[in-house]
Amino acid sequence: MYLEKRLLVRDFLVEPGSEDDLTDFIPQGEEILDQHILSIIPILREKNIAVMDSSGAVTGLLIMERVVERLVDFVRETEAALTAVLGVTDDVICMIDNQENVTGWNRKAELLYGIKGQDILGRSIHDFFTNLVVTRVCREDREVYAEYHQPRQDTHVLINSVPIRRDGRVIGGVSAEKDVTEVIQLNRALSRASYQVKCLKEAIQKNEIKRVDPFTKLYGHHPRLKAMVDVARRAAPTDATVLIRGESGTGKEILARAIHEASDRAGKPFVVVNCGAIPAELFESEIFGYEQGAFTGAGPRGKPGLLEMANEGTVFLDEIGELPLNLQVKLLRVLQERVFYRVGGSRPVSVNIRIIAATNRHLEEMVSSGEFREDLYYRLNVISIEMPPLRERRSDIPELLYRFLQEYCQLYGKEISKVEPGVVAALLSYSWPGNVRELKNTVERMVVLAEGEVITEKDLPKYLREHALGFGAAAREFPPDLNVAARETEKEIILKALKEAGGNRTVTARLLGLPRSTLYYKMNRLGILGTKKSLPKH
Repeated sequence: MYLEKRLLVRDFLVEPGSEDDLTDFIPQGEEILDQHILSIIPILREKNIAVMDSSGAVTGLLIMERVVERLVDFVRETEAALTAVLGVTDDVICMIDNQENVTGWNRKAELLYGIKGQDILGRSIHDFFTNLVVTRVCREDREVYAEYHQPRQDTHVLINSVPIRRDGRVIGGVSAEKDVTEVIQLNRALSRASYQVKCLKEAIQKNEIKRVDPFTKLYGHHPRLKAMVDVARRAAPTDATVLIRGESGTGKEILARAIHEASDRAGKPFVVVNCGAIPAELFESEIFGYEQGAFTGAGPRGKPGLLEMANEGTVFLDEIGELPLNLQVKLLRVLQERVFYRVGGSRPVSVNIRIIAATNRHLEEMVSSGEFREDLYYRLNVISIEMPPLRERRSDIPELLYRFLQEYCQLYGKEISKVEPGVVAALLSYSWPGNVRELKNTVERMVVLAEGEVITEKDLPKYLREHALGFGAAAREFPPDLNVAARETEKEIILKALKEAGGNRTVTARLLGLPRSTLYYKMNRLGILGTKKSLPKH
């Protein structure tokens, strides 16, 4: 029951003695007056009124029984329609009369406030709520729309409320409330989360949070690799120019990015410029940018160059030995003054950048032959780091093989638990002219083509299979040593991951990119499972 409406006899009474007084037709008494109007219709059956015109002639008969029945039907239909409206809306609806008693209360209101209609209808709204908008609009005879309101401590609504008027006077009020409690709570949670993200970002920028060591991306334990990383680690916090030398595929860009991430410029741009890939005629506009109308085909608003885009960050000049002589002069000025001009521009542009360069060529020979400027060479060669080729650190091959194997098994959804000793022998004996990049591509190929859980010699590329045949005798003569080396490397990596995970094997499996069942299998095979062996110290 959503509406409080009683159609009583007393509702139809008029003041005694008035010209509309029809009380003579209705039996008096308190009990009769409080009866539902339908209950007295039979009493009115014989009570009719003659209707006369201005001359006194009777023109008809007003049958009171029919008048009351029609009036009752109209009121009941109106009540049914209003009840349906209250029930179908998604808003909370509350209606009060001029005594501020509740006369309307829909199901949405019951759900939001936990008050049944039968408990609130007919009672003063002040018994349940304070600071009400609907009572205020009635008293002030005004309307409000989309006003934020908090009827209870844990409830937030947007409210529309208007007075109910009849013949120019206020006889009640109605309010429609849209529950926005969840939106308010989500907004507060979002604000808290945004504040926490802001604090975390500031903490990271201030180095108040320990960052993951970026040099761990350079896999291997060879002494030459460790020595190289040590130099890079000491150079990282400075703005000194670094020249990374090494063959193609040794990981020069990985090292450059690690230096950037270990510096105070971490989080700022890291822009890679491949000096050998940009045509000479476009190099200047790409590096320095250009002004509006600088040349035919130039954009209408000009364009910033790569150096501007790297401001506050690091520029990695890869294959610096391929840079033409005429451009070397302009690059030298940038290194010396950190100032340059856009193509077609007259305004100097200042940048705050760090330069890291890399090359696979012998710059000293190029300087001697006049192919590379000597002053630029000395400007770049402040801190020189030599990346050892893979053939000079073969002991790292088993670890690299294992890491790439796990990476591609996870990528392609494969479970490979073993590599045949002959495969390891072939990889160890090969010269790897493409270095780590070539090894990584080879491992990806083997993972993709492997038919079971074991990588065999038939999964090797053709040139490596032919190479393996040449070294087959040696591999058969010393398979235990190779197998032991692979097992020990794998064992060391798993123990290290266990230590990082605090001994939690589920976390360890996630760190290694392995299904937990595969990790248990490997630990059991390597003698780690169920032992008290202490974890390695690094």
